[in-house]
Amino acid sequence: MPADTPAAMLDAMAKAKRFNRWMADTLLPFVDGNVLEIGAGIGNLTTLLCSRARQYIAAEIDADYLPRLQARTKHCSNVTTTLCDVSKSSDLEQFRGRMDTVVSLNVLEHIRDDASALGNMRACLKGGGRALVLVPQGMGAFGTLDVILEHQRRYSRSELRGKMTAAGFRVERMLDFNRITYPGWFFNGRVLRRKTLSRAQLRVFDWLVPLWRRIDRALPCPPTSIIGIGVRDN
Repeated sequence: MPADTPAAMLDAMAKAKRFNRWMADTLLPFVDGNVLEIGAGIGNLTTLLCSRARQYIAAEIDADYLPRLQARTKHCSNVTTTLCDVSKSSDLEQFRGRMDTVVSLNVLEHIRDDASALGNMRACLKGGGRALVLVPQGMGAFGTLDVILEHQRRYSRSELRGKMTAAGFRVERMLDFNRITYPGWFFNGRVLRRKTLSRAQLRVFDWLVPLWRRIDRALPCPPTSIIGIGVRDN
Protein backbone atom coordinates (compact mmCIF):
# COMPACT_ATOMS: atom_id res chain seq x y z
CA MET A 1 0.00 0.00 0.00
CA PRO A 2 1.48 3.42 -0.90
CA ALA A 3 2.45 5.47 2.12
CA ASP A 4 0.57 8.58 0.97
CA THR A 5 -3.00 7.27 0.98
CA PRO A 6 -5.89 7.72 3.42
CA ALA A 7 -5.94 3.95 3.94
CA ALA A 8 -2.27 3.95 4.93
CA MET A 9 -2.91 6.72 7.42
CA LEU A 10 -5.81 4.76 8.92
CA ASP A 11 -3.43 1.81 9.34
CA ALA A 12 -0.89 4.07 11.02
CA MET A 13 -3.51 5.45 13.41
CA ALA A 14 -4.65 1.91 14.27
CA LYS A 15 -1.30 1.47 16.00
CA ALA A 16 -1.74 4.67 18.05
CA LYS A 17 -3.65 2.86 20.77
CA ARG A 18 -3.05 5.38 23.56
CA PHE A 19 -4.17 8.26 21.35
CA ASN A 20 -7.31 6.40 20.29
CA ARG A 21 -8.07 5.70 23.94
CA TRP A 22 -7.64 9.42 24.72
CA MET A 23 -10.11 10.38 22.01
CA ALA A 24 -12.59 7.70 23.10
CA ASP A 25 -12.40 8.77 26.74
CA THR A 26 -13.17 12.36 25.68
CA LEU A 27 -16.29 11.22 23.82
CA LEU A 28 -17.61 8.42 26.03
CA PRO A 29 -19.44 10.63 28.56
CA PHE A 30 -21.73 11.72 25.71
CA VAL A 31 -22.32 8.26 24.13
CA ASP A 32 -25.54 6.53 25.11
CA GLY A 33 -28.33 4.25 23.94
CA ASN A 34 -28.68 3.40 20.26
CA VAL A 35 -25.58 4.74 18.53
CA LEU A 36 -24.79 5.34 14.85
CA GLU A 37 -21.14 5.95 13.98
CA ILE A 38 -20.76 7.65 10.62
CA GLY A 39 -17.48 6.86 8.84
CA ALA A 40 -16.24 4.10 11.11
CA GLY A 41 -13.32 3.28 8.81
CA ILE A 42 -11.51 0.16 10.01
CA GLY A 43 -12.90 0.46 13.54
CA ASN A 44 -10.09 2.31 15.32
CA LEU A 45 -12.61 4.03 17.64
CA THR A 46 -15.58 1.70 17.22
CA THR A 47 -14.37 -0.98 19.60
CA LEU A 48 -13.63 1.66 22.24
CA LEU A 49 -16.95 3.51 22.02
CA CYS A 50 -19.39 0.61 21.68
CA SER A 51 -19.14 -0.39 25.36
CA ARG A 52 -21.50 2.44 26.34
CA ALA A 53 -24.14 1.62 23.71
CA ARG A 54 -27.22 -0.54 23.79
CA GLN A 55 -26.99 -0.99 20.02
CA TYR A 56 -24.03 0.30 18.00
CA ILE A 57 -24.21 0.63 14.22
CA ALA A 58 -20.84 1.23 12.55
CA ALA A 59 -21.46 2.74 9.12
CA GLU A 60 -18.77 3.20 6.48
CA ILE A 61 -18.88 4.56 2.93
CA ASP A 62 -15.87 2.60 1.59
CA ALA A 63 -16.66 -1.05 0.83
CA ASP A 64 -12.95 -1.90 0.94
CA TYR A 65 -12.85 -1.06 4.66
CA LEU A 66 -15.93 -3.09 5.58
CA PRO A 67 -14.28 -6.56 5.92
CA ARG A 68 -11.68 -5.15 8.32
CA LEU A 69 -14.34 -3.26 10.25
CA GLN A 70 -16.36 -6.46 10.57
CA ALA A 71 -13.30 -8.42 11.70
CA ARG A 72 -12.43 -5.82 14.34
CA THR A 73 -15.95 -5.83 15.78
CA LYS A 74 -16.91 -9.51 15.48
CA HIS A 75 -16.57 -10.06 19.23
CA CYS A 76 -18.72 -7.02 20.08
CA SER A 77 -22.21 -8.48 20.39
CA ASN A 78 -23.96 -5.09 20.21
CA VAL A 79 -22.23 -3.94 17.00
CA THR A 80 -23.54 -4.24 13.44
CA THR A 81 -21.85 -2.83 10.33
CA THR A 82 -23.30 -1.33 7.18
CA LEU A 83 -22.36 0.62 4.07
CA CYS A 84 -23.65 4.18 4.23
CA ASP A 85 -23.02 7.58 2.63
CA VAL A 86 -23.99 10.37 5.04
CA SER A 87 -24.45 12.77 2.14
CA LYS A 88 -27.33 10.62 0.81
CA SER A 89 -30.49 10.89 2.88
CA SER A 90 -31.76 7.66 1.29
CA ASP A 91 -28.87 5.72 2.85
CA LEU A 92 -29.93 6.94 6.29
CA GLU A 93 -33.68 6.44 5.96
CA GLN A 94 -33.58 3.23 8.01
CA PHE A 95 -32.14 5.19 10.97
CA ARG A 96 -34.47 8.20 10.83
CA GLY A 97 -35.61 9.24 14.29
CA ARG A 98 -34.22 6.06 15.89
CA MET A 99 -30.81 6.98 17.31
CA ASP A 100 -29.87 8.40 20.70
CA THR A 101 -26.34 9.28 19.58
CA VAL A 102 -24.69 9.95 16.23
CA VAL A 103 -20.88 9.91 16.19
CA SER A 104 -18.94 11.54 13.35
CA LEU A 105 -15.16 11.56 13.77
CA ASN A 106 -13.01 13.19 11.10
CA VAL A 107 -15.74 12.78 8.49
CA LEU A 108 -17.40 16.15 7.86
CA GLU A 109 -14.24 17.75 6.47
CA HIS A 110 -14.27 15.25 3.58
CA ILE A 111 -17.76 16.19 2.39
CA ARG A 112 -18.31 19.04 -0.05
CA ASP A 113 -21.90 19.66 1.10
CA ASP A 114 -21.27 19.42 4.83
CA ALA A 115 -24.50 21.30 5.63
CA SER A 116 -26.61 18.52 4.09
CA ALA A 117 -24.56 15.88 5.90
CA LEU A 118 -25.26 17.58 9.24
CA GLY A 119 -28.95 17.74 8.41
CA ASN A 120 -28.94 14.02 7.62
CA MET A 121 -27.25 13.27 10.96
CA ARG A 122 -29.87 15.28 12.80
CA ALA A 123 -32.66 13.42 11.02
CA CYS A 124 -31.35 10.14 12.46
CA LEU A 125 -31.72 11.32 16.05
CA LYS A 126 -34.64 10.99 18.41
CA GLY A 127 -35.77 14.13 20.19
CA GLY A 128 -33.15 14.85 22.83
CA GLY A 129 -30.50 12.83 20.98
CA ARG A 130 -26.95 14.08 20.52
CA ALA A 131 -24.52 14.32 17.61
CA LEU A 132 -20.80 14.24 18.45
CA VAL A 133 -18.94 15.86 15.56
CA LEU A 134 -15.13 15.93 15.62
CA VAL A 135 -13.36 17.87 12.86
CA PRO A 136 -9.87 19.27 12.23
CA GLN A 137 -9.41 22.84 13.44
CA GLY A 138 -7.83 25.80 11.69
CA MET A 139 -7.46 26.55 7.97
CA GLY A 140 -4.11 28.10 8.87
CA ALA A 141 -2.81 24.54 9.34
CA PHE A 142 -4.24 23.24 6.05
CA GLY A 143 -1.36 21.61 4.16
CA THR A 144 -0.20 18.61 2.18
CA LEU A 145 -1.35 16.12 4.83
CA ASP A 146 -4.89 17.52 4.53
CA VAL A 147 -4.70 17.23 0.74
CA ILE A 148 -3.60 13.59 0.94
CA LEU A 149 -6.44 12.90 3.38
CA GLU A 150 -8.84 14.49 0.87
CA HIS A 151 -9.98 17.21 3.26
CA GLN A 152 -12.20 19.90 1.80
CA ARG A 153 -11.52 22.21 4.72
CA ARG A 154 -10.52 22.63 8.35
CA TYR A 155 -12.97 24.35 10.72
CA SER A 156 -13.00 27.22 13.15
CA ARG A 157 -15.13 26.94 16.29
CA SER A 158 -17.52 29.58 14.96
CA GLU A 159 -17.89 27.83 11.60
CA LEU A 160 -18.68 24.44 13.13
CA ARG A 161 -21.08 25.97 15.65
CA GLY A 162 -22.78 28.00 12.92
CA LYS A 163 -23.21 25.04 10.57
CA MET A 164 -24.54 22.79 13.32
CA THR A 165 -26.98 25.49 14.42
CA ALA A 166 -28.11 26.04 10.82
CA ALA A 167 -28.75 22.28 10.54
CA GLY A 168 -31.15 22.48 13.47
CA PHE A 169 -28.94 21.49 16.39
CA ARG A 170 -28.74 23.24 19.70
CA VAL A 171 -25.00 23.29 20.28
CA GLU A 172 -24.62 22.10 23.85
CA ARG A 173 -20.85 22.19 24.10
CA MET A 174 -17.74 22.86 22.03
CA LEU A 175 -14.60 21.02 23.12
CA ASP A 176 -10.97 21.55 22.13
CA PHE A 177 -9.03 18.33 21.61
CA ASN A 178 -5.32 17.61 21.19
CA ARG A 179 -3.33 20.83 21.20
CA ILE A 180 -0.04 18.96 21.42
CA THR A 181 0.05 17.89 17.76
CA TYR A 182 -0.94 21.22 16.20
CA PRO A 183 2.62 22.56 15.78
CA GLY A 184 3.74 19.23 14.27
CA TRP A 185 0.78 19.08 11.88
CA PHE A 186 1.49 22.67 10.77
CA PHE A 187 5.23 22.06 10.36
CA ASN A 188 4.89 18.75 8.52
CA GLY A 189 2.05 19.85 6.24
CA ARG A 190 2.80 23.54 5.63
CA VAL A 191 6.58 23.80 5.97
CA LEU A 192 8.00 20.36 5.08
CA ARG A 193 5.02 19.61 2.81
CA ARG A 194 5.08 15.95 3.75
CA LYS A 195 2.57 13.56 2.23
CA THR A 196 2.55 10.91 4.92
CA LEU A 197 2.65 10.67 8.69
CA SER A 198 6.05 9.87 10.16
CA ARG A 199 5.73 6.45 11.75
CA ALA A 200 8.63 7.23 14.10
CA GLN A 201 7.02 10.50 15.22
CA LEU A 202 3.70 8.74 15.73
CA ARG A 203 5.26 5.99 17.88
CA VAL A 204 7.00 8.51 20.13
CA PHE A 205 3.88 10.66 20.36
CA ASP A 206 1.68 7.70 21.26
CA TRP A 207 4.11 6.44 23.89
CA LEU A 208 3.92 9.86 25.58
CA VAL A 209 0.12 10.24 25.45
CA PRO A 210 -0.25 9.83 29.26
CA LEU A 211 1.86 12.99 29.61
CA TRP A 212 0.04 14.85 26.82
CA ARG A 213 -3.31 14.12 28.46
CA ARG A 214 -2.16 15.80 31.67
CA ILE A 215 -0.73 18.95 30.09
CA ASP A 216 -2.77 19.46 26.92
CA ARG A 217 -5.26 21.98 28.32
CA ALA A 218 -2.44 24.19 29.55
CA LEU A 219 -0.65 24.44 26.21
CA PRO A 220 -0.80 27.85 24.46
CA CYS A 221 -1.25 26.51 20.89
CA PRO A 222 -4.60 25.99 19.16
CA PRO A 223 -6.24 22.54 19.18
CA THR A 224 -5.72 20.18 16.27
CA SER A 225 -9.38 19.15 16.49
CA ILE A 226 -12.63 20.54 17.85
CA ILE A 227 -15.71 18.62 18.92
CA GLY A 228 -19.21 19.99 18.55
CA ILE A 229 -21.91 18.37 20.68
CA GLY A 230 -25.30 19.16 19.24
CA VAL A 231 -28.75 18.21 20.56
CA ARG A 232 -31.90 17.63 18.56
CA ASP A 233 -34.55 19.24 20.73
CA ASN A 234 -37.56 18.18 18.65
